[in-house]
Amino acid sequence: MNAAIQQLLEAQQRSGFPDLRGSDAALTFPISDRLINEAIALFLPENGKVREVLIQSHDGNRITARVRTGSSLLPTIPVGLEIEKQPTMPNDASVWLKLSHSSKFVTLAASALPAMVKLPPGITISGEHIGVDLRRLLAERRLDSWLAYVTDLRLSTREGAVVVHVHATIR
Repeated sequence: MNAAIQQLLEAQQRSGFPDLRGSDAALTFPISDRLINEAIALFLPENGKVREVLIQSHDGNRITARVRTGSSLLPTIPVGLEIEKQPTMPNDASVWLKLSHSSKFVTLAASALPAMVKLPPGITISGEHIGVDLRRLLAERRLDSWLAYVTDLRLSTREGAVVVHVHATIR
């Protein structure tokens, strides 16, 4: 991007986009499993207890995560997840997933996971529920100010992608 245009946009952002007041946008964008898996790999610590997490999205708000630990004694663990609760913007930017078709082993492993690995800020595991606080995840990267414009946020899935539906307004 041209440096002058970038400076102009950054100045607008710092002041709340006063020259774009009244803008309204609805966006729907699918994020492929491949891209999500690449992003997950970037955030997993080298030599951590969890070596790999690969997700596969399915129709109907369902995701399968295949988790490989650092132990050669344990096989790859498939974990079924369902999107259970959507964010309620602007107050709550959290998405909640529920373990689905989980065996007692998977539920036990999920509850033990926080003790085994350091979860990223914004990820919470409570019993068979996994919370993803998008505001906190974005704050870690200094991107949370963008949520001020989001009036509605929904996640869904289709084969091979997580679909993000966003409605944003500049007031």
